[in-house]
Amino acid sequence: MPGEAEAMMNPHLGFFIDIEGLDGSGASTQVEKVVAWFGKETDKKILRTKEPTDNVIGGLIRGALTRSVNIPMDALQLLFAADRAHHLESEIVPVLKHGGIVVTDRYIPSTVAFGSLDVEKEWLLGLNERFLLPDLTIFIRVDPAECVRRMQKSRIRLELFEDVEKLRGVWRGYEWVAKQMANVIILNGERPVEEVFHEIRSLIEKHPKYKKGISANEKNT
Repeated sequence: MPGEAEAMMNPHLGFFIDIEGLDGSGASTQVEKVVAWFGKETDKKILRTKEPTDNVIGGLIRGALTRSVNIPMDALQLLFAADRAHHLESEIVPVLKHGGIVVTDRYIPSTVAFGSLDVEKEWLLGLNERFLLPDLTIFIRVDPAECVRRMQKSRIRLELFEDVEKLRGVWRGYEWVAKQMANVIILNGERPVEEVFHEIRSLIEKHPKYKKGISANEKNT
C-alpha cells in the first residue's frame, strides 16, 4: 500500500485531520475540543464535519445504522463511498484549496473498520483508494467493554455495531487500517479528556502543515 497511499496524499495548502475511534471512545469530544482550540489559534476557515453526512445519502446510511432501513452490507458500503465522494467535493476540498482546516469525525478508516465485520477489508480499502488521505489521522483506543458502558449511560438504545463483540472486531479492523494507511497514530483514550486532548494538540503542533500555516499569534496579526 505505500505507493497507493502516497498517491492519495493531500496536495492542497489546507490541513486535513481525521479523528477516529469506536462508538463511546470520546472521539467526537476530541473533535469538538480541537476545533475550539483552532478557533483561538487562527483566522483560517475551520470546517468541523463528520461522516456519514447529513445529506440525502447520509440519511439513508443513518437509517441503516439505526435499523429503520434494511440495506445489504455491501450496498451500505457503496453508499458510504458515494456519501464520501459528495462530502469531499462539496465541503472538504473547497476548504483545503483555500488553505483552511478540516477536522472530520470519521472518514475512510471507519468504513473499513466497521465494514470489515461483514465485507472484505481489501475490497473496502480499494473502494476508497481514490479518495484524499488526511494529513493526520488519530485513532483513540478505548476497550470495547468500556465503550459500551459509556454508551449505556447516555443512550436509550444502541445502534447496529454497538455491542462488545462487534466492537472488538471493529477495533481489529482499525489496527489493520493503521498498517495500510499513512500518517496514522493510535492514542490511549482511557485517560482524562484533557490529557488526551493535550496529546492530540501536541501532535498537531508538531505537524509540518501546522508549522507552515498556523502560529500561536496568527489570529492577532
